[in-house]
Parts: sequence; C-alpha cells; structure tokens
Amino acid sequence: MHRTIVESLDGSPYQRVELTRELHRRAEHLLLTLTKTPLRAADALHLALAFSARAPSMAAFDVRLAAAARAVGIGVYPG
Repeated sequence: MHRTIVESLDGSPYQRVELTRELHRRAEHLLLTLTKTPLRAADALHLALAFSARAPSMAAFDVRLAAAARAVGIGVYPG
C-alpha cells in the first residue's frame, strides 16, 4: 500500500518530503521560538514539513497549529 501511495504522488500537486535530521531541527527550533503559540511535537513537525516544502498554505484544523502557521507566514485552510 505504501508503494501505491508514493507512486500516486508522481504527477500530482502533492509533494513528498523526507523526515531528515535538518527537518527535525527545524521543528525543534519552532518549538523553542514560537512561545506565543505553543506547539505539540507532531504539530511542529507538520509545520516544519510545510515550511521546508515551501508550501504557500496548509490544511490545519487545530487552532494552535493554524496560529503557528500564520506566525511563520504560511496560509491556512480552512481560513
């Protein structure tokens, strides 16, 4: 199933982003610096992935994640 999902990304508007050491460090940086918008670890990873993919926007249904995304300049859907 994993292979099917990954192969279906080819030619789609979605982008696969690897969880690297640098990405984990970026997530840690977000956890430490977004003090007005405290994040959970998984939310920090989600935001770091969007940031590293240079996503102009992301889906977020969590109030804290949405606020953190806006704080770093990423648009949020739903508005």
